[in-house]
Amino acid sequence: MIENILNTQGPEDIESEKFKHVPVLISNFSAIRKNPEISPVVSELPNDFYNKESRRHSFEEARDAFEFVFDKEKLLYHLEQKENEESLAYIKQVRRCGLSLRDLYRFFDVSHRCVEKLYKLMPLLCKYKDNYWGSPQEEIKKEIFENLDDLEFPINFGEDSKFKEYVKNVLLEIKQLLMEKQLPVEKFHTLRKRIRLFASLVQPAAAENCGGNFHWLFFSLFKLSEEMGDHHDDLVSRGLNGEINYSESIVNVSPYIVSEFEKLKPFIERVCGLAE
Repeated sequence: MIENILNTQGPEDIESEKFKHVPVLISNFSAIRKNPEISPVVSELPNDFYNKESRRHSFEEARDAFEFVFDKEKLLYHLEQKENEESLAYIKQVRRCGLSLRDLYRFFDVSHRCVEKLYKLMPLLCKYKDNYWGSPQEEIKKEIFENLDDLEFPINFGEDSKFKEYVKNVLLEIKQLLMEKQLPVEKFHTLRKRIRLFASLVQPAAAENCGGNFHWLFFSLFKLSEEMGDHHDDLVSRGLNGEINYSESIVNVSPYIVSEFEKLKPFIERVCGLAE
């Protein structure tokens, strides 16, 4: 994947004044999506995120990764091309880095919301990606175009107590959703997104700690989120093809999802400063 990012980025962008090096979230993108094959214990992980400076550093890494990949003119170019794999790959890369940055806003900003244009842009790119090989999407493209100018990333970091409160609320929401044996598809998708939030939270630390404990925690959360996402994407595809009524779909919450998240929850609590 890093090769794809570099190939679509172009040497003139990589050697820009702002980026003297490839951001670690880009250079280690593929590496942290492979199992590090270690078995850490909870006490081995530091409570890195119960510290505003650590949160600031993680945010800056995610912002740098997005700004490294995102180029307005390049995105416009790929949106205007006839459907092809290279253009889709670039759109996915922008969306993926944008989602990570958006998720960190939710944890770190005092409002728990990201900047408005990024907030609007991410679901638009998602819709565009999901329908890429299907019907024309001129209306979605128009909305995307409207949210590309002056894309900036100011943030007002919340205090430690606000961060912990938000983490507790997300964990509680996940717990409540996992209590159900079946969920409407939209709630299942919400469950998946909440688990992905924690993958995004630890991703910068994982990229800087390749092969270590944060890598293991990110990979475990990422893998669980991706498996749930594959199931959800299948339902979306079948809905678009008219095979099912997507909005009325019911999804079984497998015991595997419950047990995997329960295994990971103490590690999340530890790195967020919630453990006793």
